[in-house]
Amino acid sequence: MSKSLIISLVSIVIGVITIAVGLYVLSITPAPAPEAGVAEPADPFVVVPQVAPKDQVPTASDVPGTPAEPGSEPWCEQMMVKPDDQWNDADSRLFAQRCVYE
Repeated sequence: MSKSLIISLVSIVIGVITIAVGLYVLSITPAPAPEAGVAEPADPFVVVPQVAPKDQVPTASDVPGTPAEPGSEPWCEQMMVKPDDQWNDADSRLFAQRCVYE
């Protein structure tokens, strides 16, 4: 056997052992505990909207009765107090695009 072949085989064996040890360490390490009061989403790609405290949630009396332009800030506020069963598909899509911020 040539010297370069032996060095290559030893390098491969060391790499495989390193990967195995790394996977073992990852499997036995517990996940960090979440901070108190902060809920982590199960899926990191899902945007979880922040919920305002109950005393800061706008009510129907806070939002003017005149219809606002769809996608505008007043429209977003009106949609927040509108019951879910009165939303249509277009309203849901527009609300998700214009009113939900990261």
